[in-house]
Amino acid sequence: TFTHSIIMIKIKRLNLDSSWYIKFNQLNFILDPWLIGSEIDGFKWLNEQWHIKPPVTIKDIPNYDSIIISQNYEDHCHLETLKKLPDDKSILATEKAYSKLKKQFPNREIIHIDTKNKIEKNKINFISIKPPKIMDPIYFALLIYDQENNGIFYAPHGFTLDENQKKLVNKFKIKLMITTFTEFKLPKIMGGYVNPGMSNVYELYNQISPKYIVNTHDEKKKAKGLVSLLAKIKYPDLKSIENVKDFNFINIDNYKTITLN
Repeated sequence: TFTHSIIMIKIKRLNLDSSWYIKFNQLNFILDPWLIGSEIDGFKWLNEQWHIKPPVTIKDIPNYDSIIISQNYEDHCHLETLKKLPDDKSILATEKAYSKLKKQFPNREIIHIDTKNKIEKNKINFISIKPPKIMDPIYFALLIYDQENNGIFYAPHGFTLDENQKKLVNKFKIKLMITTFTEFKLPKIMGGYVNPGMSNVYELYNQISPKYIVNTHDEKKKAKGLVSLLAKIKYPDLKSIENVKDFNFINIDNYKTITLN
């Protein structure tokens, strides 16, 4: 008799931007927590942003084992929040965030999520997927998967998979894709397309065939600075996307915990 473990994925927004609590089988983790204060990109005059709806408070985060940081930018790697989180929680981070965090927290356990070698926690594996860019901005994606190759694909700034990356991701049954639906464009000298919008969502959907899709990094935040003056932003119409046939989008606009089967 063959037995298969039951796949359990629970997700909960911790803010309306791109902070999450996720339970994947036996691993509970939080992802890109920004739960207090503003976030500043470099300098206040360049970009400072605030949540409009208050995030989940630190004391109200469900129990978790690890903290996952996908990018080195402040709205993902929010140092003020991380300083308030317990020191005994290990932090797993992609390349640039790892370097930043090692300097900031020399006494904490910081683990590099590599592009080649998986990192395992409680029988859940993490691999980072890096875009083939040399210059900033570089936005990573994360592949998170269990021992039976059920996976979560997290790309908070969208992603364009090259052929090797597509082959890698297609080895897994992607149960959940979390990506931005917003188109956010800056002048090319400042990074160009920061978020590529719905065309990239459909591209990824066709490439990896996720069972469920959840949007992230689409919060309409309060913002000051040069970036907010120059940015051209197109927010998604989530109600109309819910009606797209054969596109299993789950619209989570609150802080409830959602269970995916």
